[in-house]
Amino acid sequence: CNTTCTVDRFNVLKYVNQDAQLYGLDLSGNVMLGKLQQLGRFQLTGQGSYTRGQNVTTGDNLYNIMPLNGKLGLVQYLGANWTNTIEGQFVAAKTNLNAVRNEIATGGYSLYNLRASYDDKKYRVNFGIENLLNKLYALPQGGAYLGQGNTMSMNGVPWGTAVAGMGRTFYVSANMKF
Repeated sequence: CNTTCTVDRFNVLKYVNQDAQLYGLDLSGNVMLGKLQQLGRFQLTGQGSYTRGQNVTTGDNLYNIMPLNGKLGLVQYLGANWTNTIEGQFVAAKTNLNAVRNEIATGGYSLYNLRASYDDKKYRVNFGIENLLNKLYALPQGGAYLGQGNTMSMNGVPWGTAVAGMGRTFYVSANMKF
């Protein structure tokens, strides 16, 4: 901090190099579950990530580190062209917070997504629904919400409001090869 750090408000900081330690683990994998005559092939996919960071100089947690998170999906391959996926995304609560930056704690959450694609040799069409259940959640790396119309003031908005994640989203995209 430039002067004294205050809890429960935004502080003016300055950049100073300090020693830090980062460690973590990323895992991913998939397994073919089988094939059913009319329903096609099924595959289970998974991915998980854990990262921990600490400022060796101060003992404080590093800022903006994603908590334990993962995805688990069931993929259906139907014929030569169709791929359908149902996916769960799971994120643990953010509790390892950076004290100097007054980092905001966020709760854990789970989201569910549906995706489908049709892939021909010349074109591909993708469509899906993200956050299928329209769950309200706070982004662990989203920072602080500064408030509509108050973005130019330092402490005009109450401290401690996390940025919300994206609501239910429908999308369609198309690609063409030529």
